[in-house]
Amino acid sequence: MIKSILAGFMIALAAAIYIIVGGPLGAFMFSIGLLTILYFQFDLFTGKAGLLAQKCIRPKRLLTIWVGNLIGCALCALLLLATPLGAPLAAGAAAITAVRITNLWFENILLGIFCGILMYIGVKANPTAPYVTILSVASFILLGANHCVADMAYMFLAADPKILLPASAALLCTTAGNVIGCNIIPYSQ
Repeated sequence: MIKSILAGFMIALAAAIYIIVGGPLGAFMFSIGLLTILYFQFDLFTGKAGLLAQKCIRPKRLLTIWVGNLIGCALCALLLLATPLGAPLAAGAAAITAVRITNLWFENILLGIFCGILMYIGVKANPTAPYVTILSVASFILLGANHCVADMAYMFLAADPKILLPASAALLCTTAGNVIGCNIIPYSQ
């Protein structure tokens, strides 16, 4: 569970960097989260979801990773919101979360699928081609695709209890899309 919590923490930190920096540079810098997770072998939901097709992970283990990622995102968000960065982070995260909430359920699934495909490519490319990992992360951010763990971070960074229920519903659709997307390439092989 510790490795899952640390992975969620790193993605929330990367999401915060993206909010503060913004644009293509922020999308590029977001990849520090995934690179750190891969280097230290933390457990990221979208890094492990592609193992379902190969029957190398059980759904129960994947759910445990998802919960750990959620805890890590909440912890990192709580700490970041206590800094002078809190207000700009909350505003940026609220804007991103509002998009997820206003998307139709199937749009969040589709955007989750696109992200899942790119995440699978990024995870598989490392460590032999870390530039592909960086490009995969930047690509899903610039595309506006949904990453369930990043969306957890945005949800908590938004610091608005009123959005938790609708954001959680969108998060479940994104999670389903991520699982599908992470398994498209492995199922094709």
